This record gives sequence, structure tokens and C-alpha cells, in this order.
Amino acid sequence: MRMQSSRRSRRKEQGQTLIPIMIMIGLFLLAMLGVAMDYSQLWAHRQMAQAAADAACQAGAADLYLNATDPAASGTGGLGDFSFIGSDFDCSTKPNTPPCQYASFNGYTGANVKISFPNALPGVPALPPTLATQFPYIKVTISDAVPMSFTKLVSSNPTVTITARAGCGVNPVSMPTPLVILHQTASAALSVFGSGKVIVFGGPQRSIQVNSKSASAVNVGIVDLSHGGPNNTGSDLAVFGGPASQPASVSLGTTGHYLAHSIPLGDPFATYSSPAKPSTPGSAFAVPFAVNGCPDPNGCVEFTPGDYTGCVASGNISPGGKGCLLLPYTGSNPKFNPAAPNWLANHSYTKGSLILPTSNNSGFVFIATNTGTSSGPSSPTWNQVVCLRQPDGTCSGGTTTDGGITWRNVGKITLNKLSTGIFDPGLYYVAGNGVSFGDGSTARVSTSPGDGSNGVMFYFSTGTTVGVTSNAGKSSACTSASSGSGTPNGCVVSYNISGTVSNAATGYVPSLALRCPAGSANPSQVPNVLDGNILLGPCTGTYASPDGNRGFLFFQNRSLSGKPSWGGGGQFLSSGYMYFHSGNGATCGTNTSCLTLQGGSGSQSYALGNIVVDELALGGNPQINMILNPTATFEILRPTLLQ
Repeated sequence: MRMQSSRRSRRKEQGQTLIPIMIMIGLFLLAMLGVAMDYSQLWAHRQMAQAAADAACQAGAADLYLNATDPAASGTGGLGDFSFIGSDFDCSTKPNTPPCQYASFNGYTGANVKISFPNALPGVPALPPTLATQFPYIKVTISDAVPMSFTKLVSSNPTVTITARAGCGVNPVSMPTPLVILHQTASAALSVFGSGKVIVFGGPQRSIQVNSKSASAVNVGIVDLSHGGPNNTGSDLAVFGGPASQPASVSLGTTGHYLAHSIPLGDPFATYSSPAKPSTPGSAFAVPFAVNGCPDPNGCVEFTPGDYTGCVASGNISPGGKGCLLLPYTGSNPKFNPAAPNWLANHSYTKGSLILPTSNNSGFVFIATNTGTSSGPSSPTWNQVVCLRQPDGTCSGGTTTDGGITWRNVGKITLNKLSTGIFDPGLYYVAGNGVSFGDGSTARVSTSPGDGSNGVMFYFSTGTTVGVTSNAGKSSACTSASSGSGTPNGCVVSYNISGTVSNAATGYVPSLALRCPAGSANPSQVPNVLDGNILLGPCTGTYASPDGNRGFLFFQNRSLSGKPSWGGGGQFLSSGYMYFHSGNGATCGTNTSCLTLQGGSGSQSYALGNIVVDELALGGNPQINMILNPTATFEILRPTLLQ
């Protein structure tokens, strides 16, 4: 009996012990539930505060970007005043600023929202000097005192303050470059006039960006973007100003969009410095048909790269003189007299030297096939048979032995008909006389090695730029050609984009290939054979395209402005970048560079690469085909969330 009583006593004690344990477990679970609720509250407020800080930061960064690129946009076109930028404040003092408004949209106002403008952000690289701005960054800090349900039972402080921070700024972003019109206020900053038609092929999704805030920034005729974009199914036309709705004559394809009030792009070429003036002067020579790719039976003016400051703009010059880049070399422009130097006895000549002997010769020009010294004292009897052009572009026969030199007869030069210019690869540093292709002229790039860049760049150091008349590039294509003789009269041999020679009837004239050795395949839209003016930018060097394609063809001094104009009555092909940017003046040529690009009647013209200008006017008949480069990327400033 005593044993049973003892067992019952122990069971009663165990039951009494279980009650406080269960109470303690219950209190512990309640405490954990309270802590979980409090921290869930903290987490939710932290997320809301961070979202508000990010939104406020990005809103401020958009104005920061616009202030850097176009301060005059402040308070216009529905934009707010940019005066809040620069001095730290909180939203109790400036509630109507964009960052404060966006913070308010997300539930945060007053002194709990602080705005600052640091010169740097931790972990964010400084801007390159060419892209630096006065206020590159904005920082938003939001404080939120969150009430605690459980913590207030055990603490004298019933709230916990959380802090959310966001850092934004103008940041370099690499992106493919569309056709960019940089003027910030101009009406008709992009215009297509007359009966012309502009078709854009390929390139990035955004084919055209117009930065002007004018309500009539775009004033166009027929613009066809239905073949633009990465998939050639349509691309975008973006404008900061207007018109607000898509012009009826703009075709965007199935994947294109008209983007009114789109934030402007920065200058994609801002990081490129102007080239240094070359130490050697440029020079001009007269060369016979087919020499270094001369396509004109009458002969060509061959220009070498270099400094053309102080060039001769009119009158007679000696072969190798600094004649200006003004075609044709007839009339009031520069001209040669004679076509080549006379032969000299006991004289050292380098391979490729040209002479026009005055003794024992009937007006033929000879080229040295090797480096050596001529005989003397009397002139040799010169071979009067022009060398025979070969399928590989070389010439055979017509040779004369002269001491240590072998000379080859390469034909005649008709001085009063020198209308075609060929340009050796390299940099042309152009001064006050600019580049002019006048009536009846034709321009090509020579097959000479030049500086090895495989193309030409014209840098305009003054406000005088390029001018191509409406009657340039109109010469007929030769059906037959030899030195001094071409059919039809005044013809020029067509250009082969593959770089192969012309056919036998036209003398096997070589062409410089359109495609760079490391570049993309030739666009399918460009025919295999072209006539008219053909200019190709460099494939290698500082001013080549970063993707191996052709780079800067025209580069205008940014501190000056001009009125470049590329017309042409026939076909033309320009491959490379056209860059004419100086500012936002009210008049073309005064702090504004306005490019006019016009195709010719009865033929199609081609602009390959990228165009960045202050204003652009396109026209002509029937059309200009613009083939944008989709793979070359450049750094431009964009408003970006950085932290």
C-alpha cells in the first residue's frame, strides 16, 4: 500500500512540474512570434524605403544627365527646374523636386528624405576627363522609424530606424550608335526634303536619335526604317522634342517604334581627341591611267596624306607640290605644268618615281620599277609602246634600261582634263581651303599602301569643310578604256567593291576593297559594281572602328563649325563615320555644323557607317541607302543607378 501511495505522489508532482514548463514554452513561442512579426515589419519597410530611394535617385539622375548635356532644357517641355542640382537638401525644403516627388509617390516625404551631390561614389570609377561633368552623382538617403509590436514591451524605445541609400549618376555605357543629331533646340534638326527617299538598313534597334527639344525637331519626307534594326525587320526613330506622333511618311516596320520625348543621347565620339598636325606636308602628283588604281583614261591627281595647311589653291604647281584638295585640277583650281619632272642624268631615283622625258620621247610618262641611279650624260631612247595591262593589275613590257634603273612606259596624262582624284591612305589635315569636288570630278581612294590604314580620314582644322557639287560623280562608266582613250568620252572605270580589277576591256584597273581585312562582310544591299565618288575610312589605327570596320572618314574640329555638303549627280558611296559637331548655335556655320547629304538623280547612293552631326538634311532623287554599323560600340553618358 505504501508503494502505491508513493507512486501516486510522484505522478502528482510530475503533473505540477509540467504546467510551468508548458507556460514557459508558450511564452517563448509568443516571444518568437513577436520577434518574427517585428522583423517582418522591418524587412517590409526596408524594401519599401529602398524602392523609394532607388526611384528618387533615378529621377534625380535623369535631370542630372539633362543638366550635363543641355542645361537650357531646364523648365522647358514639361521638365522641372534644374536649380536643385548642386546643393544638399532634404525634402522638407524642396518637396517639388523630381527626387522628392518620386520619394513621395512611394510613401516617403519631409526631412526623412535627404538628397546630396557627392563628387564620387565608393567603388564607382571616375568619369573619363572627356566625359566629366560638374555634378556627376546624386545620392538619396531615406530614414524610416518602424514601430515594434513586441520590442516595445521589453524596451523603452518602441521604434527601430532603418536606413535605405541609393547612388546614381551619369555613367559611361557602351552601346551601338545610331544616326545621332546632337543640336538641342533646332527646329527641323533632322529633315528630309524634295522627292528624296532615305532607307536605313540594319544597325542597332534605335536607328535615329534626335536630341532637339523643339516640337518640330523632325521634319521629314519619306524615311523607311522597315529594314533597320538587328533583324532587318524595323527600327526606332527617337526624338527628345516632337512631333509627338509618328509622321505619316515614316515607316518603322514590324519591330520599330516612334519614340517621342525620348531622353537624348550623349556624343558617342566625345572620347576621341582631334589628331595632331602631321609633320610632313601633303602633296599632289599627276599619274597616268591605272597607276595606283587611277580609273580615268586621261589620268588622275594622286594626293598623299599629310598637312595641307597653306596649300596652293590656284595656278600652276610642280608635280609633288602642296596642291589643295580641290577637284578638278583645271580652270581656276590648281593645275600641273608639266605632268611629271624631266629625266635627269646621274640622278638617284626611288621605285615608283614618275618622269616625263623631254628628249627622245613623245609625251609618255615612265615609272621606275626599282630604286637606282640613271645613266648619263645623254638621255636614253625611250620605249614608245605603253605597257600591257595584266589580269593581276600589273603591267608588262614598255621598258627602257637606264643605268641602274628600269623604266616602264605607263601612258600619257591629259593635263587639261584632270578631273579625277585618288587619295592615298592616311590622314589629311585640311585647313582653310577645305575639300571640294566640283562639277565633272570623281574621287576615289588609291591602291597605294599610304600609311597602311587602308583608308582615308579628312580632319577639318578650320570651318571650311567638304563640298561636293550636284554635278560631281556623274561621269559615265567606261565600256572600254586605255591610257588616253575611253568610251564613252569622259568616262571613268567603275569601282569593284571586292577589290578585284576591272575587266580586260577597261584595262584591268585595280580597286581598293570596300571590306576591311578584319571587318564585316560587305552589305548585301550594295551592288558589286559602283560608279561616282567612292571614299573609304581607315581600317586600322586610332581612328578606325573598334569592331574592325571602317572608322572616321570626316572629322570636324569641335571648336569650329561649318556647313559640309555632299551632293552628287550620280552614285556615291561613303564608308566610315561622318562627324560634324560644334554646338547649338542659331545659324548653320555659327557654333553649329549642319550636314547636307543628297543623292543623285537616276541612281542610288550609299552611306555606310555612322553619322553624328549637329543638324542633318537628307534629300535627292531617287534615294539614299544608309547602312548602319550594328557592332561598333562607343561610350556615351547615361543616367544610371550605381549603388
